[in-house]
Amino acid sequence: MLFFGVTKTLGLKTSSGKIKSCRVEIPAGIQNNQKIRLKGLGKKSLTGGRNGDLLVKINIQDTSKFKLQGNNIIADLLLTPWEAGLSRKIKFEGIDGEVTIFIPEGTQSGEEIVLQGKGYPNSMGNRGNLILQTKIVIPQKLTDDQKELFKKMEKIIDFNPRR
Repeated sequence: MLFFGVTKTLGLKTSSGKIKSCRVEIPAGIQNNQKIRLKGLGKKSLTGGRNGDLLVKINIQDTSKFKLQGNNIIADLLLTPWEAGLSRKIKFEGIDGEVTIFIPEGTQSGEEIVLQGKGYPNSMGNRGNLILQTKIVIPQKLTDDQKELFKKMEKIIDFNPRR
């Protein structure tokens, strides 16, 4: 994602079929489907005037970790059962680097933790929010000791979420 602006090199095909290299400054806060005008890099004038302008349409793609919704960034926050159940401070790698997040006791899968001002910037310099969607996960392969611990929890904890 283009969080803080970037310079990209594009290969432009000329009318003669050659590839011309062009550097494009993409500003921070540019929005999906916005266009950048590259003066004089368009087609040649039919009447002998100067070349037209080339419009480059911006398509911001989600990454495997972050999804962009307006100026908000959405990400999954994977938690262990003990982090969700016991209240913890954990670290999460956001777009600005690592942030420490407090996970309240009894946090459920699907809850959202909102970090204000940690999202995508707009053209005015304001930022959206980073919205973390909690997902409680367990190891896919459990050792015998871990299985015994889960069986013990099953007996000790009187809880059935389907009731």
